[in-house]
Amino acid sequence: AMSKFFAKGDSSESESEESETSSEESSSEEEKPVKKQAARTEQPVRRGPRKVVSQKDKRFDEMRQTVKQLKNAIKINDWNAISNDFQKINQQIAKAGQLIQQDGIPRFYIKICVQLADVIENTSKDKEKVKKMSKTNAKSLNAMKQNIKKNNSQYEEEIKKYNEAPDEDSGSDKEEESESGSDESADSESSESDSDESEKEDKKPAKKPVKPAKADDESDDDDDEDWPSDSSSSSSSEEELGNQPRGISKWLKKPGADSDDDDGFEKVKKDKKEQQQQKKNLPRKVKDEDVKVKEETKQLVLTEENVRKQMNEIQGMRGKKGTSKRDQIAQLEVLATAKISPSMTAQVLVHLISAQFDSSMQRGVPYMPVSFDVEGTPSRDNCLWTRCMVNIRRLLHVLKENPELTEEATGQQAAGSGAGPDAADFEEEEGIQVTSNLVSFVERLDDELYLSLRLLDNHSPDFIKRLLDIAPFLELAELVQDYYAGSGQAGVAARLAMRRLEHVYYKHNALVAKAAGVAAQRGDRATNRDAFVAELATWVYRHGDDGLRTRAMLCHMYHHALHDRFLAARDMLLMSHLQDSIHQSHSIQAQVLFNRTMAQLGLSAFRNGLVAEAHACLDELCANNKLKELLAQGLVVQRYGAEKTPEQERAERRRQTPYHMHLNLDLVECVHLVSAVLLEVPRMVAVSFDGAARRGRTANKALKRVMDMYDRNPLAGPPEGNRDVIIAGARALERGDWRQCEAYILGLPVWQHLWSEDGATRTRKMLEAKIREEALRTFLFAYGACYDALSLAQLAHMFELEAPVVASLVSRMMMQDEVAASWDQPTGCVVMQRKERSKLHHLAHQLSDLVGKLVEANDKAWEGRFGE
Repeated sequence: AMSKFFAKGDSSESESEESETSSEESSSEEEKPVKKQAARTEQPVRRGPRKVVSQKDKRFDEMRQTVKQLKNAIKINDWNAISNDFQKINQQIAKAGQLIQQDGIPRFYIKICVQLADVIENTSKDKEKVKKMSKTNAKSLNAMKQNIKKNNSQYEEEIKKYNEAPDEDSGSDKEEESESGSDESADSESSESDSDESEKEDKKPAKKPVKPAKADDESDDDDDEDWPSDSSSSSSSEEELGNQPRGISKWLKKPGADSDDDDGFEKVKKDKKEQQQQKKNLPRKVKDEDVKVKEETKQLVLTEENVRKQMNEIQGMRGKKGTSKRDQIAQLEVLATAKISPSMTAQVLVHLISAQFDSSMQRGVPYMPVSFDVEGTPSRDNCLWTRCMVNIRRLLHVLKENPELTEEATGQQAAGSGAGPDAADFEEEEGIQVTSNLVSFVERLDDELYLSLRLLDNHSPDFIKRLLDIAPFLELAELVQDYYAGSGQAGVAARLAMRRLEHVYYKHNALVAKAAGVAAQRGDRATNRDAFVAELATWVYRHGDDGLRTRAMLCHMYHHALHDRFLAARDMLLMSHLQDSIHQSHSIQAQVLFNRTMAQLGLSAFRNGLVAEAHACLDELCANNKLKELLAQGLVVQRYGAEKTPEQERAERRRQTPYHMHLNLDLVECVHLVSAVLLEVPRMVAVSFDGAARRGRTANKALKRVMDMYDRNPLAGPPEGNRDVIIAGARALERGDWRQCEAYILGLPVWQHLWSEDGATRTRKMLEAKIREEALRTFLFAYGACYDALSLAQLAHMFELEAPVVASLVSRMMMQDEVAASWDQPTGCVVMQRKERSKLHHLAHQLSDLVGKLVEANDKAWEGRFGE
């Protein structure tokens, strides 16, 4: 049967008719092989000249096909499909922007928009029909109400013209349908003519040929018609026909021939070198695309009407899938250069700044990159953050030059509606939501700067580049604050004053003055800087809310403590009572700032020689070995208890302080331990020689823990770390060897991290005097009972102290009942008084020892249970 079918000879129309009648009279047994063979026969390859379609026709055909799908979805009341198809045709309209600008909006698009609006209105009125819908279908219907209303508002003029003459559209639709039908019929005729050629090549009598599969839109009446033949193909020469394959070989795929059907073949992957070369050329392609978009936008006549229309189109496509944010930024940058009214210029700048902030989230990091991709040579001027700051400056300039412009007229939202977002509360997975106004733009710019400083590697060049961005930001924040203060919005100006204060409070005046000799300090003051910080803080005190005032006060106290004004900072802390409410009614960021302020207060007290005050400030921070976590300068590995959840770890990472704001943790720990040694070692010695001295005494937990670890080590070698050196000095002081203790503690390299050499020298002199004084107290506690009298001159010589200092120290110990002694003024001696203990005293001493051991055992059990 297969050979008979493909062995047909040439025949005329009469022969084809005879073959058709003979095939109809043939038996069913002969028809089955033919049908099977026809099913196995591939679709004939189309020959002849290919049809060239213009770009316009191609785009419009795609739109018509989408409109057809949209109409089908409307018939079956599938609002999910309607929503998707409506979004699809809007994307196609956006892609064909140049064609639409030349020829206008297609009429069939306006027609489907009007029909959709009518269908949505009618469907919404039918409450019973809406109730029967599924949840997703009803949700899509509600979304379409808003989308069609917003979409049709852009084409009000076109819809109005269509409603005036809707009949004109029917004729055009019929012409389009007729054109599409003629194209399909032409395709079918060409395919049928090719089949006739194949039949004429064989000279055997032919049966009814098997027709190829018809298109969906062909009518069933064509089944009885004859196949048309192509005159051009029949007039071809026999030489050309002789070179072509005949029979079944004509329809088989030739080896090595190109074909559109690649089924059954594997695609060869590109070489790695080619892929690397494409990646290298990618920035150049991106740059060319940006230039192309800008050139296309410049071709428009940048009138106010065109700018508004183009801006509305960009705003409508913003956030949709498949939209290039880079192209939107490039188009808005061109629109911002148009010579239009100040109000429209401000609106374009607002949309441009918002688009630049949105584009920062698509690069895999939650902050604006230091360089805007890499286009040629990396430059800070080409940084996306810098370009955004320049646009904010332009917006500020427009608002200053035109004071009659309001926030509503320029597309902004109310600036006084609430405080801006905090960079520390930022989620890596979610974007920061900000309102579109000038102050929120400045706050978001600061948040981007803060986040990049927090997440960048502090040893990388990008971190140094980011530090250079602080100065221009401070200058911009000052200008915006002056603008809002001049317009009578003091509360908004207080928010900006707080942002400026957070960038200047942690810098030492000497450091800023030294940097001013190299470069101008933009947004800061090199001279009279204390008054500048006080001015910013005072503005926040007067016009800010409670949260801003608390943070401003903590920054002000930190600045006082940084410059060794401990008494002023302490008075501010005591008057504010923040230590009582900071951990209950304030945010975590305020608590971190409070911890930083307390650490700086402790360092300030230590530099001023106030050892007891320094120990009181630092004891709570360093007691549980969580100093790094409390200051938000790193994460602590949990050794005991339950591990932290991933959410808790992410929250801690978001609260980290940038590296350039860090406090020296080694310096803080050493100050705390040295202060504890100077205070606790004399008490420990007094307790060991007199149990009654235990009353009212609380040992330092951190020092006690470190000393216990030092004593439990059976192979203790020479001290290496800072802790080991301090503990070795404490043991030497306990033995009375103050010179060895002084060598250990003063030899620590950590004292070099003080602000200046003069400060380090003063601190060393202070430590020398304190160590000698505490050594004298330790000597009196340990060996005072062994003497009847001690000469004042001898004590001053032993500890290399002046006589008035020794007299003052011994008198204070007498007044506090630490030593049972009296002065003999004529001889200048300290007369020691011995008291014999009664039996009751001995029993009380034993009881106190037992209670002390019980307390220590309880503390150890608590630490083993809860890890604290």
